[in-house]
Amino acid sequence: MRISRALTTVALIGFVALMLLPLYSMIVLASAPDDSDLSGLRLHGFALFDNIGQIMTDGRFPRYLLNSILIASAVSVLDVAISAAAGYALARLRFLGRAALLNLVVIALSLTPAVVMIPVFVALSEIGWLNSYQGLIAPFLASALGVFLVRQFALGIPAQMLHAARVDGAGELRIFFLIAVPLLRPALLTVLLLQFLAQWDNLIWPLIAASEQELWTLPLALSSFEGEHGIVYHLQTAAALLSILPPLALFALLQRYYVSGLTLGGIKR
Repeated sequence: MRISRALTTVALIGFVALMLLPLYSMIVLASAPDDSDLSGLRLHGFALFDNIGQIMTDGRFPRYLLNSILIASAVSVLDVAISAAAGYALARLRFLGRAALLNLVVIALSLTPAVVMIPVFVALSEIGWLNSYQGLIAPFLASALGVFLVRQFALGIPAQMLHAARVDGAGELRIFFLIAVPLLRPALLTVLLLQFLAQWDNLIWPLIAASEQELWTLPLALSSFEGEHGIVYHLQTAAALLSILPPLALFALLQRYYVSGLTLGGIKR
């Protein structure tokens, strides 16, 4: 038993080390001074903060970072609001067409964003929203995954609790905001995290909808970093390392709700 446990521990340590190797290589390269040898995985000097300072003061990196934070935050918050209302309504309210709407949500889960990208681009072009913040935010305001996840979670809210609130005279809006939303918090925070990560890494839509550099987000800026600054691998890696910090911090903050939101939502009928 002890040998088996020791082998398991060694295997887990090796697996974790293998998973952390790309991050270590990023830190080594991002910490390299300007005149250092970039070959190998050994530190040839530690200039990480100097490189980050150079990125934040030269060029438009702060603008790209601000655009990513603004767009990812706006999309994730608005998606949570829409998913909460739609998911709760599909799970707990009775109205004409509910089954058809639920079927549409399930069908939408099977579609990839590329399928609707051209029609959305044409529609936004017609109303003049290309090269604007609303054009980068509006196409992602409602996600089928968010609605479905909240709906599955809302099925677990006790019907007796909602019925008792109605008997006491509470309206549907009051029941939704005071009873349902607090109980749906793990699912809503899970939707928030998933949508934030999706928008933070979104390269295709900003590449199509934002030709003006003032509206670029971090993925688009990193893909063209070489053209703007020449071949500077340590600065490129430092920028990539800096770009992963906000989603990592958000994931660490919401990890508990993320796990419970996915597991509990998955076992609801």
